[in-house]
Amino acid sequence: MLSVQVNLRTIIKNVALIKKQLKAETKFCAVVKSNAYGLGLERISKILAPLVDCFAVAKIDEAITLRQLGIRQDILLLGVCTDIPTAVKHNIIITLENPQQAENMLKNNLHPRIHIAVNTGMNRFGISSVHKLRKTLQLLSQERIEGFYSHLAYESDQLSQVQTAIKHFKKLAHIGKQYFPHAILHTGCSGVLNYPPAHFDMIRIGKALYGGITGTQTALTVTSKIIALQKLKPGESVGYNGQFVAKQNTIIAVVRGGYADGIPPQFSNKVKVLVGKDLCPIIGRVCMDYFFIDVSKVRNPLTKAVTIISPHTGQTLLAVAQQANMITCNLLLGLSQSKIKSIS
Repeated sequence: MLSVQVNLRTIIKNVALIKKQLKAETKFCAVVKSNAYGLGLERISKILAPLVDCFAVAKIDEAITLRQLGIRQDILLLGVCTDIPTAVKHNIIITLENPQQAENMLKNNLHPRIHIAVNTGMNRFGISSVHKLRKTLQLLSQERIEGFYSHLAYESDQLSQVQTAIKHFKKLAHIGKQYFPHAILHTGCSGVLNYPPAHFDMIRIGKALYGGITGTQTALTVTSKIIALQKLKPGESVGYNGQFVAKQNTIIAVVRGGYADGIPPQFSNKVKVLVGKDLCPIIGRVCMDYFFIDVSKVRNPLTKAVTIISPHTGQTLLAVAQQANMITCNLLLGLSQSKIKSIS
């Protein structure tokens, strides 16, 4: 099994790094959905509570957990809420994304706090047209509409798409503010952190808290152990389907930890890890419980730790994800399958 350590102090540092990029009046919403990206909802939320203005989750039970922890900040439920009475009971802000939801809510005499989702190209949730927005706002003219938001489909390096999305959001948000002038505007997608025009009144931040984007620090260390060595002759293969074939005499190490523990198949024949201070390639296909590395150039490999992710060795979360052609969210969530402990 892998050892996965979460450095809470680094998460706190990342909050500070992010705030430096925001205007003083821009609020900070910490996205802690999916068990805080697999790293522990309760643990992460407790340290964030004194530092952020708002929390965002994807499920009502996550929001309730935050309230039970004593979280007093606003909690935004992203996506469709299927239990509005519970949201009202726990003072949770729900999302509305079409006029039909508004009609059903009023029909059932429910009056929650509301943010309205605007679709700017993600095409997952949100109102896209001026007509539907006006209809929704007219239905909800006496309700508590406290915000308008969007989730951007593109990162800041895809500037033209981001600019198009922001333009559409501004158009619909301007209409919304005519009805509810005190409503706040906010966007999400950690990649837009580096694009100030997308910040508005609040910005929602998720993977950046853990080092998932450029300019933030990796907040976890993932290590394992070598449990066996094998010698391959030229022409011999290792692992399923012979995806690696030795061209010369090769010493391979069998490392504990496979896709059942969060080492994804995408690591196969792509990612490099550290054995002591030596960089070694993963070879062959990642198995359920083990993976293989070439240690032909390593002295006494059995005595050395295997470092997969670390903030201080070049094996950052972002660098490893890029090697595997993955997004950092997927990597974080996969690693949550391993036993995680926090370090102060």
